[in-house]
Amino acid sequence: MTNNQQELLIPTHLNVNLLRFPYNVDKSPRFSWWDHSNISNSQQTAYQVVISKRLHQLANQEYIFDTGWVQSSENTGVAIPQIERVLDAGELYYWQVRIKDNFNNISDFSQPEKFISTDKPQVEPIHGIWADRGPKSDNELPKLGNVVFIRSPRFDLNLVDVDTAVITAFSRGNEPLFIQGFDLLVNGTNVGVGSAHRQVHYQGTDKTGIYYNKYDVTEELINGENVISVMATAKSNRKAFWCKLEVYLTDGTKKKIIVTDKNWHVLDGSTAFGDYGVKIRSLYFGMVSENVDLCYYPQGWSEVEYNDDNWPAAWVNPQSMVSDEEVFIPYRSENTRRFETHEPSKKVIKLGDQDYLVDLGKEIIGSLKVNLQSPLNQRVTILMGEQLQDDGHVRHHLAAGPDYVENWTFVKGQNQFTTLQVKNFRYIELVGFQGNLNENDINGWAIEQPFESQESAFDSDNDLLNREYEMSKYTIKATNQDVYVDSQARERRPYEGDLLVNGNTSFVVSSKYSLNRHSMDYLIDNPTWPEDYKLYSIEMAWQDYLYTGNDEFLKNRYTDLTYKLNRGKNEESFDGASQDFKGSLKNTKGVDNFDEEVGLVTNDGLIDWPIPERDGFVEGEYNTPFNAIFYGAYLSMSKIADVVGHHTDADHYRSRAARIKKELINRMYDPETGRFYDSMNKDLSINKHTSHHATAYALCYGVYADQQMADKMSRFVANDGKFVGSIYFIYFMLKGLIDSGHADEAVRLLTNPDDRKDQKTFAAILNTLKATIAPEAWSNHYKPNMTMSHPWGATPGLTIVQGIMGINPTKPGFENFSVKIRPGSLHRVSVETPSAKGIIKATLTVGTDEQIVTVHVPMNAKGTVMLPDGSHLMTIQDRNGTDLEGMLTKAGQIVLGSGNYQISYRTN
Repeated sequence: MTNNQQELLIPTHLNVNLLRFPYNVDKSPRFSWWDHSNISNSQQTAYQVVISKRLHQLANQEYIFDTGWVQSSENTGVAIPQIERVLDAGELYYWQVRIKDNFNNISDFSQPEKFISTDKPQVEPIHGIWADRGPKSDNELPKLGNVVFIRSPRFDLNLVDVDTAVITAFSRGNEPLFIQGFDLLVNGTNVGVGSAHRQVHYQGTDKTGIYYNKYDVTEELINGENVISVMATAKSNRKAFWCKLEVYLTDGTKKKIIVTDKNWHVLDGSTAFGDYGVKIRSLYFGMVSENVDLCYYPQGWSEVEYNDDNWPAAWVNPQSMVSDEEVFIPYRSENTRRFETHEPSKKVIKLGDQDYLVDLGKEIIGSLKVNLQSPLNQRVTILMGEQLQDDGHVRHHLAAGPDYVENWTFVKGQNQFTTLQVKNFRYIELVGFQGNLNENDINGWAIEQPFESQESAFDSDNDLLNREYEMSKYTIKATNQDVYVDSQARERRPYEGDLLVNGNTSFVVSSKYSLNRHSMDYLIDNPTWPEDYKLYSIEMAWQDYLYTGNDEFLKNRYTDLTYKLNRGKNEESFDGASQDFKGSLKNTKGVDNFDEEVGLVTNDGLIDWPIPERDGFVEGEYNTPFNAIFYGAYLSMSKIADVVGHHTDADHYRSRAARIKKELINRMYDPETGRFYDSMNKDLSINKHTSHHATAYALCYGVYADQQMADKMSRFVANDGKFVGSIYFIYFMLKGLIDSGHADEAVRLLTNPDDRKDQKTFAAILNTLKATIAPEAWSNHYKPNMTMSHPWGATPGLTIVQGIMGINPTKPGFENFSVKIRPGSLHRVSVETPSAKGIIKATLTVGTDEQIVTVHVPMNAKGTVMLPDGSHLMTIQDRNGTDLEGMLTKAGQIVLGSGNYQISYRTN
């Protein structure tokens, strides 16, 4: 039957291995797409995937692989049998998909997308290029600066025969803490930033993973002369940049056009950037202070017509860029790119005669793009920072450590340049600038992964809550670089605790799931010091599976995830475990710290940070927060074990979880106060201090026997509407309150309007601290060295979607999901959130006599709307206003297929 275009639409959002343009496609790729239909209760019943090597072949139906019609409802994480037979290493492929539905409609084919299969393992040494500052004697080592400008020889192309052009690139000498070593440009347009953090102990081996990126530059090339330009930085003696341009021709062949060698021109940038040894430092790194001097900066250096005849020939580093102890691998998330920022709230303020303040409107992570006219040759002091001082000037010495002070030398006339080093800032102050500064003379030059802002939205009748959501969403957009880190301003290191908030918030505002998975993989190989943080790798692995519907990560990393349940570094037996379980864990590093006699685990975790935020927590041998987190980790691990087929392990993990819960309640809970004690000593005496943290962690992970107990715990955790602990810890407070049926208290906490200085409220963060990215702490009072760009403070975003709106996957890949709106004092809420099946929409309007819920369920999914206890259902209507009967279950749940619905009900 021919498809009616008004009914079954073409699939969209095609991904392979969670990426739109992957170049890491191996022998077991996973395909995903979104289905769309204008018919209610539509489901995919079959799909057909076709693959060609070139776009014109796809259009002509010259397929190298055709699944034919596969009877399946799967459209997330789809494994296609035998596809590995047609995939050649390093080859380009196009693919399309079409579907059938349960009404006998057939969609048209989707728009084509392309992927590249993984390159063959690198065998020959790779030698990069740099600038030798010379001159030197025969016995001297090269004099290598920290910043270079690189240009390829101009090359001619006839694009008529070119299907796709791809640059492969990476650099060395700037890792491990710098998020980039180069900006890559084609004909003056930035096409990407690299390289990603190296990954030590890659996949549990002794090797270090060195990542390369591939950039699709087809749209940036022109007929005739082209040029590749690179601005690169490095600080170690391993300084080297390497790239090659390959074109996939329409005749099916591949041709190498150009590769870095001695014929490239490289200009040392030490003078242009005033790099004479002064560094901008935190406790963890030092980066070049960019004292830009336009007397030496090669303006227009990246354009085709720029004359580089006077630039020195490239110095070829004789040291191989990839050693025998390293493995050369494709990066597994979206390529990071530069974006010029133009916020509507941006403004320029004249502070004095020669003193200008540029407020970008929002903080960025990146650099600056400058294009201004100077009336004379002059030197200007540049101050950058995340905050303003009380007198309105920039706080350039960041609380987190770096001091963003630079001196720029302008020439009379045009001054056009970009800086390279990554900084965290919102404000730029020009001191001593003579002339007029216009709004677009200086713009942000942010480093971000691509972000689809239209995929997510939230609105309510509480403006403060709306602003908290927007801050959380922008936090994810602005902090998505090559791997999730705590903050680029100070440590630039991934942490599992940060991943917990960052990953969940990213899930609810973006359909791009690859960075979460890459960060999880990185942290499995490189765990951090807090003992509880290692357990969050398990929690987030399960969340990844629920959101993506792709079990590949669980299968590949199952054994490594089991190790996260161990402590220490010595091998010991696992008393109490089954023989199968012991066998699956042999040769592991670490010991099982579960005490069989007591029924609890020993050791402790972070609890909260900094230490004064721990509400006086008293540590012992057996600690309530740590055991509560372990309880959750064992439950998550049992689910993971079942998915991958290790059912004996799963039973063991469930048994452990049940024992911990039982012992925590029996030994640590005070039924009179509704609080958990902090800890128990080795002699089994109880430390009877009751920090909020002990009870909040227990509530968050469901350590309670019944609703009455949960109610008592919640009264204590809610703390009369005032947050306790750090901005990170509130994740556990809010999740526990919502999951235990006390969303009204969570809403009360989030909407506290007290914006006085140093108050633990989001009103104070937004109105007084003026944060645009989530900060590390409530204010400088609680953490004097805090950053203003720390994703672990983005809890409101995930709480609004997963908690207040109650939208969560209940089957992998959102095959089923829940909608349980718990608005508290709110009278109107509306959300759009992406899922593996498409955009989910839900609203609630609270009226005097009735409540109205609207829900959009994407095709190939089912949504379960959960009404409040004691609700009286009035009507359910579909998009046409037709009344639907018999859909309410005894549990107050309404199961809806795809489509748009309106539900009205009354509450007692």
